[in-house]
Amino acid sequence: AGFLLWHARWAARLARQPQSPTEVVATMRAHNPLVIPRNHQVEEALTAAVEQGDLGVTQRLLEVLSDPYASTAPAAFTAPPPAGAESYQTFCGT
Repeated sequence: AGFLLWHARWAARLARQPQSPTEVVATMRAHNPLVIPRNHQVEEALTAAVEQGDLGVTQRLLEVLSDPYASTAPAAFTAPPPAGAESYQTFCGT
């Protein structure tokens, strides 16, 4: 029920806009990155660099993040976090 209410409000909002649905989607894609640095990916890069001296993982992550809006990003960087990764906590200033 919550989703249906939200969707109805969203559809009504889109109907009030002067832009076409295609323009709205293009704007959303231009301002919402496809790739964001997930905690488990950053952790993997740090672990590889510190424990194995392997900067390749960090380099791959930085390459993908250099163009986070590209639709050509590897699936590993656009997939949801793996099970168990959702409970990861970070703290500002650490």
